Amino acid sequence: MSTIHFLEKAEAKERLFFRKYGKPGYQVHTVTGRANTIERVTEKYVYIKTSSGNEANRIPRERLRQALAILFHQRVITLKELIRIQKFSSALAALIRIIMIDICKVLRTPAGVRLSLKGLRYIYSGISKGKRDVRIVKQNGGLFVLINYFTVRSDTAATWKDNLRELGFDYKCVMLDPGEKTLHEAKRKGKTVKPLDLDEYAEFVKQHSDIIYQFLTIDKIGDPETTQANTLYLERAVGRKPIPVYHVQNSLAVLQDYIDQGYEVIAIGGSVFVGRKRRAQLFDDIFKRFGDIANFHALGVGSTELLLQYPWFSADASSWLNGRIFGKLLSLHGTVRAPIWMTSEESLAFNVRIFSSLEDRYDDMQISIDLLPPR
Repeated sequence: MSTIHFLEKAEAKERLFFRKYGKPGYQVHTVTGRANTIERVTEKYVYIKTSSGNEANRIPRERLRQALAILFHQRVITLKELIRIQKFSSALAALIRIIMIDICKVLRTPAGVRLSLKGLRYIYSGISKGKRDVRIVKQNGGLFVLINYFTVRSDTAATWKDNLRELGFDYKCVMLDPGEKTLHEAKRKGKTVKPLDLDEYAEFVKQHSDIIYQFLTIDKIGDPETTQANTLYLERAVGRKPIPVYHVQNSLAVLQDYIDQGYEVIAIGGSVFVGRKRRAQLFDDIFKRFGDIANFHALGVGSTELLLQYPWFSADASSWLNGRIFGKLLSLHGTVRAPIWMTSEESLAFNVRIFSSLEDRYDDMQISIDLLPPR
């Protein structure tokens, strides 16, 4: 699995569109409603005439595919990003919007117009330092993994990264978690541990930017001011925005502030510390108020029921490991016990396939027989 995977998805989607609709005179509309007209499509170019222009804009199909591949990889693109790819950004955005309309939503945010893919990206946490778990994820369609900075910061040889690359994760595939929860648990057990340092964390992100595609801020539960200060500091130190973390124990005004600042993805944390009924109520409130204008990452949520009940943008958890630890299989309809003939690795592989299928679950999908728990 590599960047080729996303480019292949982009090429297939682009070819399908032009086979159906790439006829002269077909109109595509910008996000502001202006009509653009396709004049002709060649093997290399798309010629589009805007309502206000006299000459058609020539958009290289290769750049269009690159933009689509970026969307498949990042799952979110703003118009500002499109400008860096192709100067006729409104025309390119109009094409992307119509090509991806069945699997994409347009978010009008305070930061501008944002295109976001439907479906849910699951990021596999609990990955061991060895290769065994990573190999199972890779072989069963897993695309992204979560690495705990607290547990790898002493690995000066970066063997964790070498293992990923050796197994085919040769692209930006890592979400970096600072490991604040792991540090807290170590302290609770009486261990003496070095606290997390903002500058060292920022330097680690920059050093491994070739494989880190997203990184979480260093958050403090119950202290939104410190969490936000850390987030802004990391943005300046790294040169790009981390994923901020909103804790459900805080007021929705804190979440509103993050949305107003234009973050493309916001992590929702702290839900493991509240009861099931209260958690559902909190999620209901968040998605009812902000679901149309923001993308949310479910931090440490591994229940398929909760992941499917709300339109999450992405999620991470280690619950896929329950196949080995507890002999439990996850399905789109709940958790079942693995049959006695199933090995722990087969159980893990099944759980990976379940979560991997959510990435392309743009709407209610027909369940493949491979995703039904065996008996």
